[in-house]
Amino acid sequence: MHVGRNHWALLVIHIKEKEFHVYESLRSKHRADILQYVEELKRYLKGKHIDADKWPLRYPNPCPQQGSRDDCGIFTCKYMKCLAHRDIQDLPFSQDDMSLVRAKMAFHFIKAYFNG
Repeated sequence: MHVGRNHWALLVIHIKEKEFHVYESLRSKHRADILQYVEELKRYLKGKHIDADKWPLRYPNPCPQQGSRDDCGIFTCKYMKCLAHRDIQDLPFSQDDMSLVRAKMAFHFIKAYFNG
């Protein structure tokens, strides 16, 4: 989700566990807009006959934190990849990995472009 003026974070809906999880690479900042996204999702789910009004909002720990100003999008993509691969044990990456993560992402985009 796009939060603030120039920041990205990941909001995950866990239907089975009845929880919302936020993966946020700048956790030290209070972001009221995250709560707005959660409220919008609760209204959407209610329209689908899912009552999420009492579901808690959790910030999983540990959650790798960025050390630069420009990596929130890369962190968000990496959170998604780890969750999709169910590789969430301590989310195995850090700020030190971001150059390699960026290079791998660029490689995959270029490869996909040329392979049609």
